[in-house]
Amino acid sequence: MAIISWNLAIQASGQAPISVSTNPQPVEAIDRVVVTLEPGDSDKLIEIQPGGATAIALMAITSDRYGAAFSFKASDGSSDSAPITLDAPQIYSNGSVALFGLDPMQLKLSNTSSDQTAAVEIFVARDATP
Repeated sequence: MAIISWNLAIQASGQAPISVSTNPQPVEAIDRVVVTLEPGDSDKLIEIQPGGATAIALMAITSDRYGAAFSFKASDGSSDSAPITLDAPQIYSNGSVALFGLDPMQLKLSNTSSDQTAAVEIFVARDATP
Protein backbone atom coordinates (compact mmCIF):
# COMPACT_ATOMS: atom_id res chain seq x y z
CA MET A 1 0.00 0.00 0.00
CA ALA A 2 1.27 3.48 -0.85
CA ILE A 3 0.52 6.79 0.83
CA ILE A 4 -0.14 9.85 -1.32
CA SER A 5 -0.58 13.50 -0.51
CA TRP A 6 -0.50 16.58 -2.68
CA ASN A 7 -0.43 20.34 -2.33
CA LEU A 8 -1.17 23.24 -4.60
CA ALA A 9 -0.13 26.87 -4.33
CA ILE A 10 -1.86 29.67 -6.23
CA GLN A 11 -0.40 33.16 -6.43
CA ALA A 12 -2.18 36.13 -8.02
CA SER A 13 -0.30 39.41 -8.21
CA GLY A 14 -1.18 41.73 -5.35
CA GLN A 15 -3.07 39.00 -3.50
CA ALA A 16 -2.24 36.67 -0.66
CA PRO A 17 -1.29 33.20 -1.85
CA ILE A 18 -3.75 30.35 -1.53
CA SER A 19 -2.40 26.97 -0.49
CA VAL A 20 -4.35 23.74 -0.51
CA SER A 21 -3.03 20.39 0.65
CA THR A 22 -4.39 16.99 1.51
CA ASN A 23 -3.71 14.74 4.44
CA PRO A 24 -1.76 11.60 3.61
CA GLN A 25 -4.13 9.06 2.09
CA PRO A 26 -3.51 5.34 1.63
CA VAL A 27 -4.03 3.93 -1.86
CA GLU A 28 -3.63 0.39 -3.07
CA ALA A 29 -2.39 1.02 -6.61
CA ILE A 30 -0.41 3.70 -8.37
CA ASP A 31 -0.01 3.85 -12.13
CA ARG A 32 2.18 6.24 -14.07
CA VAL A 33 1.95 6.20 -17.85
CA VAL A 34 3.98 8.32 -20.26
CA VAL A 35 2.93 8.26 -23.91
CA THR A 36 4.02 10.13 -27.00
CA LEU A 37 1.20 11.86 -28.82
CA GLU A 38 2.17 12.20 -32.46
CA PRO A 39 0.75 14.80 -34.86
CA GLY A 40 -2.57 13.56 -36.19
CA ASP A 41 -3.14 10.99 -33.44
CA SER A 42 -6.86 10.62 -32.80
CA ASP A 43 -8.36 8.84 -29.78
CA LYS A 44 -5.07 7.13 -28.85
CA LEU A 45 -6.32 4.65 -26.24
CA ILE A 46 -4.66 4.56 -22.81
CA GLU A 47 -5.86 2.09 -20.17
CA ILE A 48 -5.82 3.88 -16.82
CA GLN A 49 -7.77 1.75 -14.34
CA PRO A 50 -10.33 -1.08 -14.27
CA GLY A 51 -12.85 0.17 -11.70
CA GLY A 52 -15.40 2.83 -10.94
CA ALA A 53 -14.82 6.54 -10.56
CA THR A 54 -15.05 6.25 -6.77
CA ALA A 55 -11.90 4.09 -6.74
CA ILE A 56 -9.74 7.02 -7.95
CA ALA A 57 -8.11 9.10 -5.22
CA LEU A 58 -6.06 11.24 -7.62
CA MET A 59 -5.56 11.53 -11.36
CA ALA A 60 -3.12 14.02 -12.87
CA ILE A 61 -2.59 14.58 -16.60
CA THR A 62 0.43 16.64 -17.59
CA SER A 63 2.31 17.26 -20.81
CA ASP A 64 5.42 18.92 -22.16
CA ARG A 65 3.16 20.79 -24.61
CA TYR A 66 -0.27 22.36 -24.09
CA GLY A 67 -2.76 24.09 -26.37
CA ALA A 68 -5.89 23.81 -28.44
CA ALA A 69 -4.39 21.02 -30.58
CA PHE A 70 -4.23 18.60 -27.64
CA SER A 71 -7.27 17.01 -26.04
CA PHE A 72 -8.51 13.94 -24.24
CA LYS A 73 -11.75 12.15 -23.49
CA ALA A 74 -12.46 9.83 -20.59
CA SER A 75 -14.07 6.54 -21.55
CA ASP A 76 -15.72 3.68 -19.70
CA GLY A 77 -15.10 1.39 -22.66
CA SER A 78 -18.44 2.01 -24.34
CA SER A 79 -19.13 5.74 -23.86
CA ASP A 80 -16.87 8.79 -23.97
CA SER A 81 -16.96 12.06 -22.09
CA ALA A 82 -16.94 15.33 -23.97
CA PRO A 83 -13.45 16.26 -25.22
CA ILE A 84 -11.34 18.27 -22.79
CA THR A 85 -8.64 20.57 -24.14
CA LEU A 86 -5.26 19.84 -22.62
CA ASP A 87 -4.37 23.51 -22.26
CA ALA A 88 -2.80 23.17 -18.79
CA PRO A 89 -2.09 20.42 -16.27
CA GLN A 90 -5.29 18.64 -15.24
CA ILE A 91 -5.82 17.38 -11.67
CA TYR A 92 -8.83 15.38 -10.53
CA SER A 93 -9.15 14.24 -6.94
CA ASN A 94 -11.68 11.96 -5.31
CA GLY A 95 -15.20 13.21 -6.12
CA SER A 96 -14.13 15.52 -8.95
CA VAL A 97 -13.60 12.44 -11.14
CA ALA A 98 -17.42 12.25 -11.31
CA LEU A 99 -17.33 15.34 -13.55
CA PHE A 100 -16.54 13.01 -16.46
CA GLY A 101 -20.05 11.59 -16.12
CA LEU A 102 -18.78 8.00 -16.40
CA ASP A 103 -16.27 5.62 -14.84
CA PRO A 104 -12.96 6.67 -16.44
CA MET A 105 -11.27 3.37 -17.27
CA GLN A 106 -9.49 4.72 -20.33
CA LEU A 107 -8.33 8.03 -21.74
CA LYS A 108 -8.44 8.79 -25.45
CA LEU A 109 -5.77 11.32 -26.42
CA SER A 110 -5.83 13.39 -29.60
CA ASN A 111 -3.38 15.74 -31.31
CA THR A 112 -4.75 17.80 -34.20
CA SER A 113 -1.48 19.61 -34.88
CA SER A 114 0.38 18.84 -38.07
CA ASP A 115 3.90 19.12 -36.65
CA GLN A 116 3.98 19.05 -32.83
CA THR A 117 4.64 15.94 -30.76
CA ALA A 118 3.70 15.89 -27.07
CA ALA A 119 4.78 13.67 -24.20
CA VAL A 120 1.73 13.15 -21.99
CA GLU A 121 2.06 11.77 -18.47
CA ILE A 122 -0.90 10.26 -16.65
CA PHE A 123 -0.70 9.50 -12.92
CA VAL A 124 -3.49 7.57 -11.21
CA ALA A 125 -3.67 6.63 -7.53
CA ARG A 126 -6.58 4.35 -6.71
CA ASP A 127 -8.21 1.73 -4.57
CA ALA A 128 -7.68 -1.67 -6.18
CA THR A 129 -10.34 -3.44 -4.07
CA PRO A 130 -13.32 -1.08 -3.93
